[in-house]
Amino acid sequence: MSEVAEIEALQPQIEELRAQLNTLRIGETVSVPSRPTKDVSLVTGIQEWTGEAKGKTVHEFFSQIETLAKVSGWANEDKALIVKAKLHGLALQFLSGRVELVRDGCSYENLKQALVDRFSDKLPDQYYYTRLQDAAQGRDESAEEFGDRCRKLCQRTIRKVQDEEVQRIINEEAERRLLAAYIHGLRGVVGQQVQFQMPSTMEQAVKLAVTVENVEKHKQMVGGARKVFSNKEEIEC
Repeated sequence: MSEVAEIEALQPQIEELRAQLNTLRIGETVSVPSRPTKDVSLVTGIQEWTGEAKGKTVHEFFSQIETLAKVSGWANEDKALIVKAKLHGLALQFLSGRVELVRDGCSYENLKQALVDRFSDKLPDQYYYTRLQDAAQGRDESAEEFGDRCRKLCQRTIRKVQDEEVQRIINEEAERRLLAAYIHGLRGVVGQQVQFQMPSTMEQAVKLAVTVENVEKHKQMVGGARKVFSNKEEIEC
């Protein structure tokens, strides 16, 4: 049989193989990027927010929402629903009185802006700048507790902007302001030692202050024990 005849004889088989190959290609599954799954388990960890002055500030409330949203893959629509579900007391009363905020189509940005405008501290920024600069460690306040108080005051001096780079610069300036106020406000030997060491971050300053504070407490305990023991020996003599 000539080569041409052999090729013609194999032609039906070739066509059949081509048809099978095309079928396989059509049936191939196309990989679609998987969407990030939404985890709502962390919603239970968000406490109800009332908007009252003695509780969390409105900025602290939204900061928690947005942090958990990044971890859990919540979209803005999810965040809006979660915010509404967590409002209570004065905050819920404010929301209920505004139809444009209650409706389902209200965006997270509009909801957040309305609550921030209503429940933000009305005192001028300079008030908290002054309070931070004048902050002093209390007699019964530990170095760590004083650091927490300074941080809370400092948070109220930080402007919020949309530009991430500008916000980063503002945050860095606030951190330096916080460090200076904390070191200046520490009292006694602890304050002297921390100023002498010149820590470059707030974390370093607090860690150093707590260490010195504990050493001083230990010295006082040892000194007290020696005094008691010395007095006991004098009585026995």
